[in-house]
Amino acid sequence: MLLKNFAFIVLLLLLALPSKAQQVKVTFVNPGFAQENPTGNFWFNVSSLMDAAADDLNIELTTVYAQRNHIRMKNLIDQVLTRKDHYIILVDEKSAAAQALLTSKHIHNKVLFLLNKPSKQEVLRLKARGMGILGSIVPDNFQAGRVLIQELENLIIKSAKNPTINTLALLGDLATDAARLREQGLLSHSNRSYYLKLLQRVNAGWSEQEAYSITKGLLKRFENTKLIWAANDAMAVGASRAAEELSVRQNIKIGGINWDKNQHQLLDVSVGGHVTLGALAIVKIADFAADNRNAIGDLTLPIFKAYQPKYAPLYQAIHGNNVAQIDFRYFSVAHATPTAKPFTLDNMTALVK
Repeated sequence: MLLKNFAFIVLLLLLALPSKAQQVKVTFVNPGFAQENPTGNFWFNVSSLMDAAADDLNIELTTVYAQRNHIRMKNLIDQVLTRKDHYIILVDEKSAAAQALLTSKHIHNKVLFLLNKPSKQEVLRLKARGMGILGSIVPDNFQAGRVLIQELENLIIKSAKNPTINTLALLGDLATDAARLREQGLLSHSNRSYYLKLLQRVNAGWSEQEAYSITKGLLKRFENTKLIWAANDAMAVGASRAAEELSVRQNIKIGGINWDKNQHQLLDVSVGGHVTLGALAIVKIADFAADNRNAIGDLTLPIFKAYQPKYAPLYQAIHGNNVAQIDFRYFSVAHATPTAKPFTLDNMTALVK
């Protein structure tokens, strides 16, 4: 009788076990476009890297695109919150995602923020509503602004006779944390530099065309400009075009942030790497799904590097849509043997075959 009872219990336990591990499902609400477009390919490249990581880690990734439309984004977020078995990745540009979550009738227990995150007060309100916030993965935008101005200054040969380096700054949309923090990074260095003189800081709204128009006027006013710092590559390219038309490009060092396509041919400096953080979000979800002790939390990563020829393999893989060459399992604590590699641009570059 005891033997029969034991056999029955064992059978029940075996039936309770799944036949195979359930595939992790993730939905990403991408604020950009599903294809390359004239406004830039940053968000297209973010998704390409995420797709590659999902393939490596056996994750079912669904991406929906808001097409730079916050009303569409709000509607998409409301829809994806009904996918209770999915992890949800959101980008909180101008608090649009946080507001969508706060006003939605749906609750979700697995939400991760990428590249832009809500304020602490908004997170508290979301949690009070019952939203399960797993954390956030954002780049250190302060670092980006500081590294860019340092790299630009290093390109200028200092002169004791005329030490002043006249500098212009083109800012992003100051309604965004990224723009504000990049500006703070700029100021943290320029305010301490003996050489730099910041002549003007102007909001060019991330726009190449706006930066072009603004720079053309500024360069006529400040003829001895030596540096132009821009909060993204698009604005830097606009500034470069203006300088070319005024026949002063050879006298000015111009830099931006993003590692945009062909930036190395148009700019003196481009600081980037944050395009890879969507792939890190997939890695972190895979690790958390494998063992919930692998909590994600709030990560602010100093991922930014000034572009150098050594990063060419990674840069070309990103812009050639060949990121499948990178095996993202190497960065996962649940998949790597014996230990996971740190998620850095150098390590990713080394993995490009």
